[in-house]
Amino acid sequence: MEPQSYAFGPFRLVPGERILRRGNQVLPLPPKAFETLLLLVRNPGHLMRKEDLMTALWPDSFVEEVSLASKISLLRKVLAEAGAAGGYIQTVPKLGYRFLPPVTQTWASGPAVGTPMRAEEAAPPEPAIRFIALPFSVLNGDERAGFLEHSLPEAISASLAGLRSLTIRSSLLAARLAEANPDPRHIAREADVDMVLAGTVLCEGDQVRVSAELIHAPSGTLVGSYVCQTRLDNLIEVQDSLVRGIVELLVLRLTERERRVLANNVPASARAYEFYLRANHLQRQRTLENLSMARDLYRECLDEDPDYAPAWARLGRCYRTLEKFGVEGPQSLELAKWAFHRAFALSPDLPIAHNLYTQFEADSGHAQAAMVRLLGQAERHPNDPELFGGLVQACRYCGLLDESVRAHHRARRLDPQIVTSVAHTFFLLGDYERTLEWYSLGFRYYLDLAAMAAAGREAEAAELLGRRSFPGGPFPAMMESLRFFLQGDHARSLEIVRQALAMPTPDPEAKFYLTRQLARDGEHADALRTIRDLATEGYVCSTALRCDPWLRPLARLPDFQDVLDEILKREADARAAFQAAGGDRALA
Repeated sequence: MEPQSYAFGPFRLVPGERILRRGNQVLPLPPKAFETLLLLVRNPGHLMRKEDLMTALWPDSFVEEVSLASKISLLRKVLAEAGAAGGYIQTVPKLGYRFLPPVTQTWASGPAVGTPMRAEEAAPPEPAIRFIALPFSVLNGDERAGFLEHSLPEAISASLAGLRSLTIRSSLLAARLAEANPDPRHIAREADVDMVLAGTVLCEGDQVRVSAELIHAPSGTLVGSYVCQTRLDNLIEVQDSLVRGIVELLVLRLTERERRVLANNVPASARAYEFYLRANHLQRQRTLENLSMARDLYRECLDEDPDYAPAWARLGRCYRTLEKFGVEGPQSLELAKWAFHRAFALSPDLPIAHNLYTQFEADSGHAQAAMVRLLGQAERHPNDPELFGGLVQACRYCGLLDESVRAHHRARRLDPQIVTSVAHTFFLLGDYERTLEWYSLGFRYYLDLAAMAAAGREAEAAELLGRRSFPGGPFPAMMESLRFFLQGDHARSLEIVRQALAMPTPDPEAKFYLTRQLARDGEHADALRTIRDLATEGYVCSTALRCDPWLRPLARLPDFQDVLDEILKREADARAAFQAAGGDRALA
């Protein structure tokens, strides 16, 4: 029977939870390093021969002694950096290692040896391993492999995102950190991660050689390395081998569901995978032209492999975005819907599909369904920050503003660098300072201007608006109407708003902002009718209706209370659905 914990010096090793603690601090250890330490503390004072340790750690694999030496080196660094005085692990030249300090064993049912743990010292659940994949360096500047620099590590991260035992940092953060300082210790501090994947790509003729290293970031210690060489037109083999290698090296315990998700992340065709990576590379430059080209490449990918779920999900987002910004006609909405449904049919738990579908579903009038769906996924993927980022929007559309803010904080606990849409939530709450604080972290179009104007900083908003350009879709109408309003031309502002609202608007939040402008220009009855229409279409906002300074005059209308009561009822229904789906537990 295994003791509940092993105590030595200021440390406590808890096998059942697979963690090392120093007081209340949890010290992150890669799985193999943890197992090495566990073998040593089970035999304090005794020589542990190298061959015995290697057989126990890698029973079915051939590894060199350097692998064991790297684990010992990592353990020494972790113990030393935690403030431990003196050496804990002695090297016995040519033979092995000896664990020096005395070890006290604590048993769950009572102390067979040593002192039982106090209740407040009970070990917390095993934390997820925090992982980031940096852009791969393309050696010799070979243009043939340039698209792999970002798209390959991003695809690896997307494959791993469905595992409960990992928390994946975003590829945007990875790119920023790699440009600033690639030192693992710096990345560990800035991204708050345990593991860093870094790699290189080298093309030689029709061959591509990908070398990758998995590094324990806080100590800078190498955990494992991989080399994969294949034809440039067979890149699928690279991702598959790297993902499997990471899972094996970190000793991740996969559920059957997680194994299915990983399987669905591997296309059947190498040519399909190349199209997919090239499309992902194009989408990094967020222009409508690049998005159109990416859409065409996803189509080619799916022509090669119609059962590749991630490509269907990304294609759905392309259709949706191109339609939203006026590049494609209304038929693209149906194409987007079909693409997402195809992705879910192929892989019901695919994280990227759930995350990308949220905006489409919410904008289509089904925010409550999106919220319930995401809460269900949170039970399976509690360490996916993008999932909780999607909940920020879904809860807001349902009028659950406090829950939206809580989802934002949950996402930020998982990934301190994630950008969510919480600025829009703060705007509805009337907190314009925090709107400006959080909107500055994302792509700035309209919201900061609206917040300044609502807060009485109209001159500053007008000056900033004059220096800004915007994409297509509903945004030009929002900008132009606000510009004319700030210039005092209410007639022209109103004309633009009416024209925009008369057209199908694929974004209910944009329609809400246009409605505010309608009310500010004095058309109170029409503004109230539009807000009622928005509620029917699945976007409710009782807090803004009562508190927004531009909407406040609507309270004098005879129908105001009826509209407010209808919105409050919809919000109550959404809150009941939120609670029934375990929302409070998911956001705790």
